[in-house]
Amino acid sequence: MFEVILMDFAWASMLLLIGLFLRAKVGILQKMFIPVSVIGGLVGLLLGSEVLGKFCPYYIHWSDNVAGFANPLLAILFVTQFIALSFDRKMIKKCSLIFLISAVVIATQVLSAMGLGKLFGLPDGASLLPFSAFYGAHGIPQVVAGIYDTLGYWNYDEASAFGTTYATIGMLYGIIVGIVILNIGIRKGWVTAEKSGNLNREDYTGILEKENRFTFMKAFTSDIAFDPLTLHFGIVLGIMLLAYGLLNILHMVPLFSGFAIYVPAILISLVAGIVIKRTPMSEFIDNESLAHIGTLALEYLIITAIATMKLDVIMNNAGAILTISLVGLVLTTIILLILPKLWLKTSWLENGMVMFGAWTGSTATGMMLLRISDPELETDAGPNLIAATPLWQISTQNFYLTIAPMIIVTSAGFHSLALGTLGMLVVALIAGFILGRK
Repeated sequence: MFEVILMDFAWASMLLLIGLFLRAKVGILQKMFIPVSVIGGLVGLLLGSEVLGKFCPYYIHWSDNVAGFANPLLAILFVTQFIALSFDRKMIKKCSLIFLISAVVIATQVLSAMGLGKLFGLPDGASLLPFSAFYGAHGIPQVVAGIYDTLGYWNYDEASAFGTTYATIGMLYGIIVGIVILNIGIRKGWVTAEKSGNLNREDYTGILEKENRFTFMKAFTSDIAFDPLTLHFGIVLGIMLLAYGLLNILHMVPLFSGFAIYVPAILISLVAGIVIKRTPMSEFIDNESLAHIGTLALEYLIITAIATMKLDVIMNNAGAILTISLVGLVLTTIILLILPKLWLKTSWLENGMVMFGAWTGSTATGMMLLRISDPELETDAGPNLIAATPLWQISTQNFYLTIAPMIIVTSAGFHSLALGTLGMLVVALIAGFILGRK
């Protein structure tokens, strides 16, 4: 078993290296800012059973264990994110409007997918996959797909193929349309930062020049006694061990039988983060090291999810997927060009575009667009997004990723969720216009 899993990770690692080489050498991939893991995943898809395997006996063989990678890798990502969260009154007050804008976008994406999904005759549960993909990019739709598979509602591979396709469309839309809007905004003077402009060569190729290379983690232990990275990896896996224990307890309750490992992982990591911050152990925690462990897990999740996509599922539903994607993404664009200007007023385009990138592709896309509009970080757009992210992650996003999938598969769940989402949309708009007046 171990050798088979090791081979899967070996193939994924090789594809990541191929993706990095292609990103550094191929101009079109640089101009479209396609992440290395996505490039490698697409290469793996071409070299796998879905394409090369159709006419050649020599292709990449993935084991049946690949589908099981998603939940543990996502749990590791969530642990590294939530253990580092910090809250204060100033942050909550400052970011309330961005939180309300995110609620409007989430509700719009979910409701549009629900309506169009009914029109195309898709399963009710498919309505949550576009939101999970646009708000979290590749990897996050596997949260919803995993819950459906656990409940016996929808095959994991099929649901995952839907989500991965939505994520790819959203990422490309966010990059291409975002750059177009920024170019128009810069010409029209909508951007307030004085040094708005293009990215440097390193941002395109993905390779840092020698003089710009840096050490990405702090060492709190001596290498002779204990490797610093092992310390942080041990903390993450220790939380995972506690999470699996809690998961076994939760599964004893029928209401929680659909929970996957990332749900208790989020709960344990939140509690662990609070406890650690109040003990001397906080001196030994490096958030950047934790973030890199989470990103490592995400890279492998993305590349295996893309490389093992079921193309027949995508082709059979191509019209529905494209229509739902375009409608949801265009509505998101309209919202993020209107509400930031009405509610935030100052630096509205920078704030709107960093949210646009984060909520159509990923946070990395949002920060890339911010680098174009505000390379010297003169505005508050970056700090606003970073500070507001925990608010919508632990509330609206977490609900629609973990609770909503279990609601929507019940007999009255679809209509109940639609009504509740509509209510959230109305409340967020009213609250936003009230707070935005000041």
